Amino acid sequence: MGLNMSQTQTLKLNMTPALYQAISLLQYNNLDLSRFIRQQALENPLLQVEEPGFTAGFTAGAQHQSATGESGKSRTDIIEQTLAAEMNFRDQLHIDLHHLTLDKEIMRAADWLIDSLNDRGFLEDNLGELTADFDLDEEDCERALKAVQSLDPAGVGARSLQECLRLQLERAPERDWIAETIVSDDYIDCFLTEDWEAIVEALDVDDSDVQRAVKRIRALDPVPVDVTKAEAALQYVVPDIRITKTEAGFQCLLEDQFLPKVTINEKDYELYLHASDSETKRYIRKKMNEAKWLLTGVSKRKQMLMKITGVIIDKQKKFLSSGKKETLLEPMTMKMAAKRLFVHESTVSRAVTNKYVQTPVGLLSFKDFFAKGLKTEDGSVSVYQIKSLIKTIISSENKKKPFSDQTIVFLLKDKGVECSRRVVSKYRKECGIAASSRRKQKPS
Repeated sequence: MGLNMSQTQTLKLNMTPALYQAISLLQYNNLDLSRFIRQQALENPLLQVEEPGFTAGFTAGAQHQSATGESGKSRTDIIEQTLAAEMNFRDQLHIDLHHLTLDKEIMRAADWLIDSLNDRGFLEDNLGELTADFDLDEEDCERALKAVQSLDPAGVGARSLQECLRLQLERAPERDWIAETIVSDDYIDCFLTEDWEAIVEALDVDDSDVQRAVKRIRALDPVPVDVTKAEAALQYVVPDIRITKTEAGFQCLLEDQFLPKVTINEKDYELYLHASDSETKRYIRKKMNEAKWLLTGVSKRKQMLMKITGVIIDKQKKFLSSGKKETLLEPMTMKMAAKRLFVHESTVSRAVTNKYVQTPVGLLSFKDFFAKGLKTEDGSVSVYQIKSLIKTIISSENKKKPFSDQTIVFLLKDKGVECSRRVVSKYRKECGIAASSRRKQKPS
């Protein structure tokens, strides 16, 4: 067996510092971005920050000092001025992930999946689309996902509530086969409709065993990651975008007047560069690059937010005029917006996460404008419209003979909306409406 030398051409995505920072800035709302800019200014002597409402700016991170070192600090002291960044749950997941032994490409795909998790720890994006850039087959995609789902807390990386519950049960110190079977695809409908008799009969177990398993399932955490605990209640909601209605139509304005104004101190850069030792010159060039990356990232974040808002205005004009989600919010997904903007769906997801819009109908989350829909003969209807139809149908039922979920399926079909009994059951529960067995009124 001899040695052989050959050349191969491959296409890989290199995550440059500038690209990484641009992706990070895209996720920040105005409050987070303000904190990040101030932190960067403390670490970078070339950044000048002018606080909103003040005319005098300041150079953060160190005292103004001349190149001859007239202040009490040496020129290289600025290298040691750093602050520890506050970690969020994704940062911890990245750290835990890299303690696992995985192939390089699987690790990169898993890192990407972690960045794509929403604020509750769920993976909303399609697995195949997320990993398409890594040239992985379906089996490798599943390996990357399982690596993420193996991390703490149990349930993180789930693609649905059902999968979240299953992952928690599988990680429990004592396995419960009845509970795991109930949340499987074969019996989840029975769980949603509380049809315990069907489960007892199908699994050939006692009713008490099923009730014990159901109690265990209900004790599980439906949200893998809870980032909205006590401190979240103290946070103010500051809109990132304002949509106003004028005679010419709807217009959007970036609400950045409360953000610190950041600029680069070119004068100090030239001063340090021409009157410093080689070590400081290398450091100051690095800080200049970081400063430029920051300004570019902030600019691209603004552009992306404005573009996404433009798509929202174009699609949701009726809703913005009335505020009625149930009847006038058009079906629109992040994938649809991404196609119009020629970007990846995960880019739109990052841009709208934890951000708010001040509109003529009130302060709304960016994600309020995105609603999945079902195709009909006349086009498509949003989830909110389907929920409104379900409420209307149930409100007109005979309380002594309430409609079952299957009957509601048929009634929706008569209105041109086709969906499964499972979907009806899900939306009915989200509307806070009990099952037909509990809605039934006993004859007086």
